[in-house]
Amino acid sequence: MVKFIIIGGGGKVAQYFTKQAVEEGHEVHSVIRNDGHSDELKKIGAKIHILSLEDASVPDFTSLFTEVNPDVVVFAAGAGGKEPGPDVIDYQGAVKIFDAMESSNKKRLILVGAVDVRTRDKGWPDWYNDEDKSTSDRVWKAIPTYLDAKLKAEIELHKRKQIQFTVVRPGGLTLDSAGQVQLGKTHLKQTSRELVGKVILAIATRKGLEGLTIDVMDGEGSIEDELTNVVDNEIDAWTG
Repeated sequence: MVKFIIIGGGGKVAQYFTKQAVEEGHEVHSVIRNDGHSDELKKIGAKIHILSLEDASVPDFTSLFTEVNPDVVVFAAGAGGKEPGPDVIDYQGAVKIFDAMESSNKKRLILVGAVDVRTRDKGWPDWYNDEDKSTSDRVWKAIPTYLDAKLKAEIELHKRKQIQFTVVRPGGLTLDSAGQVQLGKTHLKQTSRELVGKVILAIATRKGLEGLTIDVMDGEGSIEDELTNVVDNEIDAWTG
């Protein structure tokens, strides 16, 4: 049994993850900003903690981590185009969690990022085709503040030597049922939210994926086979 704390527990990816984890016998502590999702989370077996990434302090999260003593922290929070915005939630909120993990000596983190988060002045990733480049330009033009906040969070995370992280970067999120998957260096496509939840759980319960940044797309492989491929080839999609 693995004990999880998931930040941003009310989101759809987080709820899929929570349901799957509880069904497999794990314990999930879901952190949400208010009680709006409490009933639905309790129905799927989550233990609820109300703390706002915007308003709570690092000591608040440190106290929570010390009290719950999780094996794995999952950061799945996102502003979603709403106030207070991605810089406050996706960047500053993530940094609060990094600080609280270090203060409470919690090491294992899975961070849900976004595909194509990168320092663009370094040029294109070498596996991108023309369609990927067109998609990248379009998405960065549409949601630059969000992607920039995700990038800053990842850059900061790479400085935290105490934290054993894996970054999961889904593509364009859909409400489709989970199917097969492609992991690692992928093209810019769509990803089922349910599938992302399954991938997070698989990563959290498997050794050898620490320090990797893994793109997640709908594909044609099984999660276990694709993770084995990532480990065997030491695929790291980090392009910061």
